[in-house]
Amino acid sequence: MNYKHDKETVINKGMNLFWHHGYHNLGIDKICKETGMTKGAFYNSFKGKENFLLAVIEAYGNLISNHLQKQLSDPSVPPIDRLYNLYTDMLLVQPESEYRGCLVNNMMSEMGALNPAVAEIASAQFEKFVNIIEPTVLQAQQNGELDSSLNSKLMTEIIHTTFFGILTRSKSTKTLHSNIITDFLSLLKNKNNGRNKN
Repeated sequence: MNYKHDKETVINKGMNLFWHHGYHNLGIDKICKETGMTKGAFYNSFKGKENFLLAVIEAYGNLISNHLQKQLSDPSVPPIDRLYNLYTDMLLVQPESEYRGCLVNNMMSEMGALNPAVAEIASAQFEKFVNIIEPTVLQAQQNGELDSSLNSKLMTEIIHTTFFGILTRSKSTKTLHSNIITDFLSLLKNKNNGRNKN
């Protein structure tokens, strides 16, 4: 295989490999077998497994960022409903993906404390996700749908960190736990909004 002409395919296969096996359980032999690369071509292109993982995390982050932007872009849907739909949909696909979770979250959990380079790129992707979601949270606050006592960036970080925790629990128990994120968002609603009063 000529890697120079098929970089996207190699990295996409890498996503699935790291998703299924994690970092420590995935060897170079398996990567080369599944991607069609020789060891020489792999090391020439990526220098090693760690650099390959960094390239995969960045590509995955771009993929998820595009998905988030698309999911949150419909102005005809109230901001709070866009948030409910976004997080619920991301949980509902877990059974068909064999509860693999989020690759960024998985690598943060497995490698973040052990490898500064992985921690840095995974953290950068998380920050990118938060920056995409934050304008919708701000709109929900401005519309009176979410409590505005916290600034929108902090609230978004709390919401998305909670979601990552739910993904980790879903992955370990093979159960959706989708009610947790909806209940959590309901707790963050603006209690002074007339629509939420009894």
